Amino acid sequence: MKKIVILVDQMHSHGGIEKLVAIKANYWSAIFGYDVTILSSEQAGKPIIYELNDKVKFQNLAIDFDRTKSYFSSINILKLVKNILKIQLYIFKQKPDFILVASHIPITYVLPFFIKGKTKTIKEFHYTKFYDSNIGFKNKLLIFVESRYDYLVTLSKEEQSFYYSNNTVVIPNPIEEEINEPLIPLSQRPLVAIAIVRFAPVKQLESMVAIWEQFYKNHPKWELHLCGSIGNEYYQKIYNLVQEKQLESTIVFKGQTNEVSKVLQSTRVLLMTSIQECFPMVILEANAVGVPVISFDCPTGPRNIIHESEDGFLIPVEDQNTFVNRLEELSNDTLLLDTLGNNAKQNASNYILSKVMNLWNTIIFAKS
Repeated sequence: MKKIVILVDQMHSHGGIEKLVAIKANYWSAIFGYDVTILSSEQAGKPIIYELNDKVKFQNLAIDFDRTKSYFSSINILKLVKNILKIQLYIFKQKPDFILVASHIPITYVLPFFIKGKTKTIKEFHYTKFYDSNIGFKNKLLIFVESRYDYLVTLSKEEQSFYYSNNTVVIPNPIEEEINEPLIPLSQRPLVAIAIVRFAPVKQLESMVAIWEQFYKNHPKWELHLCGSIGNEYYQKIYNLVQEKQLESTIVFKGQTNEVSKVLQSTRVLLMTSIQECFPMVILEANAVGVPVISFDCPTGPRNIIHESEDGFLIPVEDQNTFVNRLEELSNDTLLLDTLGNNAKQNASNYILSKVMNLWNTIIFAKS
């Protein structure tokens, strides 16, 4: 039986990485029969947010890095030493076949240098390197560190092109489950567009509000639902903007949801105005229930999932007028809407969980 260890900072908060770790750990243990352990460095005694099956082991190493300081501050360097010693002890006792670094955590920079024996190291990336073109000292150091891993897992061929070592493989994010029951045609669903976001400046929600303000003038029966954890500074900024523009009757803040699929099944289109994305799972989740996506063609994720004018629309970044025009098309042409929705569901079938997990098995695990 293969032993796999997954390193994360925490599993107590909602997030794409945390959800993916749970999905992988559950599948690898239940379906492949592997011995899977998740080691966290900063769980802080909080409950695990995503359900793990009984076969998955979880252990908190209680390193608790000081996130208010640099990783290279004296206090965090000492904590990193503690982290290294605890992982070395774990490896000595358990002798895992693979160690996967899932989060961007301090151990990322040193793991390949103290692993001995047959244990293979894997680093997966959930952010884009599109902007890392300056090969300064820091990037040269990162390139050297990355070259020492046995595998670097990237989410698309475009992302793979930004790496300099020959140890990269492409394995996309999966859809947790395929929707097989009949879906209500988009043209019969409520007049609702949706954005499922983390309230952060990178999501550029000011643009979304401006787009919706323009669209709403001719479509007063429509609503835009914003789903995501509320309460931070950026959320308050967008909330105030909606109030200022007197759009509170049409832009509705829905808060965090644990039932993404169910919520999406009551919408017609998903909107994305991010400055950058790596490989957003929400596009796949929308496609899985037949919802097309209109997104700015930002680096790099959306254009690696959406097929222009077939299952969604890619809009030049910051081109709000074209974004509004595409929304207008979908609102006025129910045949186009349903066609894109059907194609979106077909697109999602390329990313079903079994297909993606088998890539992990054949490309990485089966080779050792």
